[in-house]
Amino acid sequence: MQGLDGVAKHRRLPAFRECWGGGSHCHGWSATPSRDLLVYTLGVSPAEPGYARVRVALRLGTLSGVRGEVPLPHGPVRVGATPDRVRVTSPVPAEVLHPDGSLAHHPSGSPAVALAGPAPRKD
Repeated sequence: MQGLDGVAKHRRLPAFRECWGGGSHCHGWSATPSRDLLVYTLGVSPAEPGYARVRVALRLGTLSGVRGEVPLPHGPVRVGATPDRVRVTSPVPAEVLHPDGSLAHHPSGSPAVALAGPAPRKD
């Protein structure tokens, strides 16, 4: 561990370690991109406590498509989307936020939803 401290001081890394006696300088930040892709790009969040219902609010930005899986207490939610279509496979009921702000409610299963109008919201 002493050698790592020397390397960190020599390189002047602008970050605190994850614990006092060792560990990585980037561990706390290394998982953020994965989480952000699921929460912000795929837009998967709980619509009810305990994920009894899931909400999908895509933010594709300039991406031509995205696909991902989010582990939940009731089983995985899978989302695949392009700017004009989204498919949600969910073990619980799902609601999909459309670009115009309306919500489409779907039973559990694998609904494919057409996203009419402009590309999904970026914010």
